This record gives sequence, C-alpha cells and structure tokens, in this order.
Amino acid sequence: MRTLINHLGLSLWRLLPGNPIVVRVVQGGGRSAQHLWIRAGYLLILLFVLVMVQYSMMGGTGGSLSNIAKAGTHIFAWISLLQLAMMCFLAPVFTAGAISQEKDAETYNVLLTTPLTNAQIVLGSLMGRLFFVLVLLLSGLPIFCITMLFGGVTSEQIFLSFGIAACTALLTGSLAITISVMRMGTRGTIFSFYLGIAFFLLVGLLLGQWSKTFVPGSGMSLVAPFHPFLALQVAMNQIQPPETAVVAAYPWPLATMLATPPNAFMVVSVAISLLMIAFATIFVRRGVKQGEPTIWRRLLPRRIRAGCEGERIRRARHVWSNPVAWREAVTRASAASSNLVRYAYVGGGVVAGALLLFAHGGGWFSDLHEARNWLTAIVIVEFVTVLLMLANTAATAISREREAGTIELLLTTPLTSRYIVWGKLRGLVSFAVPLMALPAATVLLAALVDLIRGASTPIVPVSSALYLPFLLLVYSAFISVLGLQLSLKSKGSVQAVLGTVGIMMVVAFGLGMCALAAVSGQIAELAALTAPATFVSAIILLVNPDMMFARSGGVVPFKIQILLFVGTAIAVGLYGAVVAGTYRSMISNFDMIIRKQSK
Repeated sequence: MRTLINHLGLSLWRLLPGNPIVVRVVQGGGRSAQHLWIRAGYLLILLFVLVMVQYSMMGGTGGSLSNIAKAGTHIFAWISLLQLAMMCFLAPVFTAGAISQEKDAETYNVLLTTPLTNAQIVLGSLMGRLFFVLVLLLSGLPIFCITMLFGGVTSEQIFLSFGIAACTALLTGSLAITISVMRMGTRGTIFSFYLGIAFFLLVGLLLGQWSKTFVPGSGMSLVAPFHPFLALQVAMNQIQPPETAVVAAYPWPLATMLATPPNAFMVVSVAISLLMIAFATIFVRRGVKQGEPTIWRRLLPRRIRAGCEGERIRRARHVWSNPVAWREAVTRASAASSNLVRYAYVGGGVVAGALLLFAHGGGWFSDLHEARNWLTAIVIVEFVTVLLMLANTAATAISREREAGTIELLLTTPLTSRYIVWGKLRGLVSFAVPLMALPAATVLLAALVDLIRGASTPIVPVSSALYLPFLLLVYSAFISVLGLQLSLKSKGSVQAVLGTVGIMMVVAFGLGMCALAAVSGQIAELAALTAPATFVSAIILLVNPDMMFARSGGVVPFKIQILLFVGTAIAVGLYGAVVAGTYRSMISNFDMIIRKQSK
C-alpha cells in the first residue's frame, strides 16, 4: 500500500510540479527582462487608471466619507473590468503558441520521442505559460487592496474579482491549448481563439442585456453564471442576484448557480477546463500527421484542372505590381485566418447588422438606449477581432520568414529594403481595409436609415459615422507598422505577437479607461478631445453618445461636435506621423537588424 501511494505521489509530482516543460518555461521566464517589463507595465496601467478615476470622481479635492467610499467603489469597478479584459487577451497569447511553436520550430516530433506522456505535454505547456499570467494577476493585488482604504469595497469582492479573472485565464488558456494541439501554426491558432472568444463575449453580453433572459423578479440574466463580465458585475454588486426563494423553482444545479453566479462561474470554468485538457491529451499524437489531407480538405477539395498532357495544374493567379504586398495580403494573411473563417466573419457581421437595422426600424427595442447598446456591442466585437487578426498577422510577417528560412531567399532577390517593407505594410493594410469596412458600413447605414426616416434623435450621429472610417484606417495602419517593427526586431513569432498585443492593449484599454473615466467624471470636453486617440473608448463614444451626453438624451451639443472633429483630426495626424516615422526607421535599419538576427 505504501509503495502504491509513493508511486501515485511521484506520478502526480511528475505530472505538474516536476514536469520538465513547466520547469524549463518557469526558469527561463524568471530570468527574462521582458517579463519584468510586462509586469511593470501591467501595474503601471492599473495604477494610472486608479489615479485617473479617483481624480475624475473627486475632482482632485477632498470630500465627505460617503463620497470617498463611492469613489472607491467606482475605482474598484474600473480596475476589475480592466483586469478581467486583460486576462481574456493575455492568457491565450502566452498559452496558444506553447505547442504550435514547437511545431513551427520542428521540435515537436523530438518532444514526442521523449518519455513524457500526453498529459505531461499538455499540462506542462499550459501551466508553464499560465504560471506567468497568474503571477501577473497576483502582482496587482496590492493595488486592489488600496481601494479598501477608500471604503465601499470588501475583501470578499476583491477575492471574487481575482477568482473570476484567474478562472477566466485558466478557461481561455485551456481552450487555446486545445486549439493549438488540433491545429498547425501559431497565427491560425491565436486568431481562431480570439474570434471564438470575441463571439462568446458578444453573445453573452447581448443576452445579458436582453430583458427576456432575466430571472423573473430580478434584474439578473440567466447567462450570468456562464459569463465572466456578468458574473463580475454581480460580484461588484452592480447587479443584484435573485433571492433563493425566487430561483427555488429552477432545477438543480441551475437554482444554486443563479443564487451565487460568481462562485458558479468559477466552478463551471474549472470543470470545462479539465474537460478540454482531457480532450487535448487525446490529440497530442494524433495531430502529428503533417501533410496528410484533413477532413475539411477531403470534403472541400481545391479545384484543380488537368493540363494538355494530363498534368494537374491550378488556375493562374493575378499578382499585383508589388508581389510582396500581394503575398502578404492574399496568401500569408489567408494562412493566418483561412478563407472559411474570414467568410464566416463577414457573413456573421452582415447578418448581425441587418438584424439590428431591421429590429430598430421595426421598433423591437424598448428605447433608443437599448438599440445603441446592441450596435455598440456589434461594432466593438468586429473592430477588436479585426485588430487582433491584424496584430497577429503583422507580428509574424517577418519573424515567420526568419523561422522558415525564407528571409534569406527574399534577400537574394533584387528587391530593396524599401520595396520589402512597403510591400508588407501595404499588403497588411489592404488585407484589413475590407474587414474594417464592415463595422464602418454598419454604423453608416444605421445613421442613414434614421436620417431617411426623419428620426428626431438618430441611433448614431451622422458626424460620428463619417469620422469612424478615418479612425479605423489609421488604427489599422498603426497596428500593421507596430507589428512589423516588433516582428523585425523579435527573435520569435510569439514574442512579436505578445509585444504587439501588449502595446495594443495599453492603447485600447489602458488609455481608453482614462477617457471613459473622464466621461464618468462629467468632463465631456476632455473626453471628446482625447477619446479619438484611443481605440475602444473612441468607438464607444462615437457610436454610443449616451455614455457621454446622458443629460441631453444622446444629442451631441455643437461645442462637443467641434471638439470631436478636432480630436479626430489630431488622432489621425498623430497616428499618421507615428506610422510614417516607424516606416522610415524600419527602412534605414532593415539590413542591419536582419544581419544581427542571422548571427
């Protein structure tokens, strides 16, 4: 019996704490200066948002104890939402490339020849990458404890917030590892995850705002136990859970889950994560059949016509005048997302926009505020999905060439550094413009429909619909040139993707929280002037003016329209200057950096 217990304990030790993959990744990450800077940046973002929200709520002056406690509640709500949003994006970035990076480096087959079991490979890859995310999460605990000094925040709320964020990271990481095991390629893995998680968050938030999904006699949706942001709202007392007697009629375990949504979400997340990990262990060695036709390839074979002598040839493609741009926009970008996924994105966006316009015209929404919330959710998910797709593709545009050994072949051609860099930048922007046109067209059509109907208060101002395409274009160009710059300087694709997504999150969520904090502090002029310089907050404030101008019923005053125009012009000029400067820097340093990387 003692021998059996010793063998069982040794097996459990080798499965996770003594797993060679975990030990290798944790030791390497602990000595990495990059991880230190990421932690410092993460804490600075939380601290900056804390200070900005506190200043906007208190006006930089003292106040009564009740006002200070109210400010502490708002601060806790903002940084909790920011922390959860960052966990939704950081966890897959760290974990998705764990196995697919081994495949790209052609070391995956070597890994399979070791005595490691399937469970050791999956758990080691997951926990080795997830360890840094959980440490990053715990490093922000002192900042959350500061909010308790203001009052209005309990220790239970803080622990529930951290528990929901940690379980979300585990869930997203497990999903990313599962996709990574079943698919080949880092770029396709990360994008597939982001598209799926964006769809999940969108549908959950929309259902959470739909009154027909509410528990009778309560303002909480039935989706709350299964959605991280809805569960977090319950934990922060923004949504009150129903009484036990109200949900007693529901079958078990739904009644218990509805009574305590935060705890239910954590339990469900851990259970689903364990199931996905068990499922992934089955495909560790089955997914190693590289080059063999997949199920989709058998069901949807590519059309190949026979030549004059029976030779099988494909139809010739029309190549642009710049072949590098054509390759990046048509072939490499297609490999990052696949035509099927892109068609699904476009089709889903068109259907969602058409249903929204039909519901708005048919009077399905209770008021204009609800219609704007649905339009904002659709546009935000489409916008963030395209940005993540573009960041993932741009960050691997050069690093993947280096890993595949094709950069040397490209440099042996007569193409200059200017030609190569411009071709990749143009190809990336050309790839993103049709996808960015979908949210821009949805907003423009919504504004035109109300304009034709003669509505007194349109669902979205026409001026906002005109500003939006310019902002989407410069945002796309900025992410493209940022990803190219990091792809040129980084040694690996995962590092480039991580850096690009990290900087994008700082601009999109870190600085965006400051703009939204100005809104909550009733500093509408400052928000109108600075919001276009951010990503997410700019889209929210353009599409949904209720958040900024609630007192005027969503009607944008003329003064604020002028400030929005000025802020948009400044943002377009600022991002344009950054893109131009980074582009010139890449051209002048391209050859030198490539030579250093080849050593």
